[in-house]
Amino acid sequence: MQSISRKNPWITVADLLSSVVLILLLLYVLAVIIPQFTQENRQRNMMLKIDSQLKEYEERGQIKVHLETGTLEFTSLTFDSGSAELTPATKSMIGDLSKLLIEYMASEPMMEILVEGHTDPAVVQSVRNKGGYFADNVQLSTLRAANVRAALLGYLGAEYAGRIGVAGYGETRLKNKENPLSPENRRIEIRILWHGTDDK
Repeated sequence: MQSISRKNPWITVADLLSSVVLILLLLYVLAVIIPQFTQENRQRNMMLKIDSQLKEYEERGQIKVHLETGTLEFTSLTFDSGSAELTPATKSMIGDLSKLLIEYMASEPMMEILVEGHTDPAVVQSVRNKGGYFADNVQLSTLRAANVRAALLGYLGAEYAGRIGVAGYGETRLKNKENPLSPENRRIEIRILWHGTDDK
């Protein structure tokens, strides 16, 4: 008897399904990785633009741009101990910075700002009202950030309120640990974030 060799049709179907699954997996990976890469690229390009436009302030020691963390550190403009009141110099700096930020935020709907407040470790003895009410360093640092946010919105407009947040870290992130009561520790940092979806 002659043996008749028959091909199993399920092998072809299985190969086909494997190929389809592989293609879908590849498309999924590309859909996740490519936008992220593009987003990181756009964020870095934005920080490079900000850095180049703030060179004058960096040279005067007023602002330090940290490209790797997307942070603008107010290096020379600090708060009085136990106070959340903005000094005239800080208000002036915020006004100048706002001109740049409004341009960038208008052109990049994914860009957001987090204003981060910090304090030295001096203990707040009782509820105080200096730039707003606070009872401890976390509240004081948050109030400092909130006052800067309010000043920013005064220039940018209320429509940007949903894209500017605040955080207060108290004395947990001292910049000058050798001299904890240094004015350097009573500072504000502005972090550039990239969230949401691009409507363009």
